Amino acid sequence: MSSETSHGGGYDALVLGPPGASSKWRGLERRVLLNKIESLEHRARRLEDVERRLRELSGELQVLRRLREATEAIHESENRGQLLEVAASRAAALLGARSGSLQLLDRQTNELVVVRAWGRPPLPPTGARQAVGSGVAGYVAYHCEPLLVGDIASDGRFPPRETSRYVAGAFLSVPLQNDGELQGVLNVSDRHDGRAFEHSDLRVAVALGQAVASSLERVRRLEATDEFRRQFVAKVAHELRNPLDGVMRFINLTLSDHHPAERRRRYLLASKQGLERLSGIVEGLAGLGRQGLPSQEPVDANEMARQAVLLQEGKARERGVEVELDLEEGLPPVLGGQALFQVFTNLISNACDAMEGRGGHLKITSRRQGWNKIVVRVSDTGPGMPPEVVERVFLPFFTTKGPGKGMGLGLAVCRELVGRLCGRIEVDSVPGQGTTFTVTVPCVPAREVATHQETEG
Repeated sequence: MSSETSHGGGYDALVLGPPGASSKWRGLERRVLLNKIESLEHRARRLEDVERRLRELSGELQVLRRLREATEAIHESENRGQLLEVAASRAAALLGARSGSLQLLDRQTNELVVVRAWGRPPLPPTGARQAVGSGVAGYVAYHCEPLLVGDIASDGRFPPRETSRYVAGAFLSVPLQNDGELQGVLNVSDRHDGRAFEHSDLRVAVALGQAVASSLERVRRLEATDEFRRQFVAKVAHELRNPLDGVMRFINLTLSDHHPAERRRRYLLASKQGLERLSGIVEGLAGLGRQGLPSQEPVDANEMARQAVLLQEGKARERGVEVELDLEEGLPPVLGGQALFQVFTNLISNACDAMEGRGGHLKITSRRQGWNKIVVRVSDTGPGMPPEVVERVFLPFFTTKGPGKGMGLGLAVCRELVGRLCGRIEVDSVPGQGTTFTVTVPCVPAREVATHQETEG
């Protein structure tokens, strides 16, 4: 006899109950057992779902890890060429794409220009142009929104005549934007595994595009800074070399015994003038490079303007310039101590120089703007400046004055000083209609003024 038989029927006994049990009891036990079996099967399915979700999360974590590595590599790029190479290779690897391209926006022509392309031919040549609004990339650039195209032939957003230009039918195309400003477009197509792109791929492409855009802006600023530094150093060397050469030449002439005393005296005076010019250049550079806020002392902007006019009164009279003050009384104080005085003095002096030989009118106005800003305008009726001069007027060593009449550091220092006051300086000029410099600086809250007065007291 088997063990099942010896124990009263095994499974049958468990389901049907012991011999002699009523049919009602056996039915109840069967339902209980079936419910337990269903519960176990439900738990097994839930475990399978959890395991599947864990596998999905593991895959997503791997993608995020690779995306982080890609963005780090992109942000570490030191120049645009390296950045484009890294961005292309990482996009191909992350999205499994055989083909793709990077296009940057030419703002002058409003066209996308291919700067990097990879994959199977035919590839768009480097430098190829595409109008914003034309084709897939042009559509993305125009709307500044990412795009997933499953089948371009059946996608109603693009005319059928455009489809012949595309090798693949499925695309991912995302805008390269930094702080809302379009810089270009990243395109990928033709997956290695033959599958269609999904929305998860689009999210990865968007994140990658954001990293590329921010790095493009960073590299652009670095390259602009490097170029400015090269030009600045060359200009400083040139500005120092000229007076140095003159000083050395006049000193050598002075040391010659055969020159009469009066001529040697003229040589010494010329040497002195050269040294004074060198001293002015060094002082200007020191002012341009000085760090920190000029002063935390609250001052009256109107009073700074009056003092600057008083200092330049003689120069204005010599130039035939009539000065008018139109100052709003009761303005709250601003920070900066004597910094605004230096700024106003420089602007008034430049205006007088601009009107030399022709005379004119110089008007200085002050107004409160909103509740927390003061605006001071220095306007002259001089010859004005063309746009190409206006664009460069705040650059160090840029000047329109004749030789020996200016080093081109005054306005650069003014911009630096106003910037440290958390303000801004702007210029508006039209040839033949004069020039206006506008200085905007924040007011000092009343509680800060009281605190400063208590500290001074």
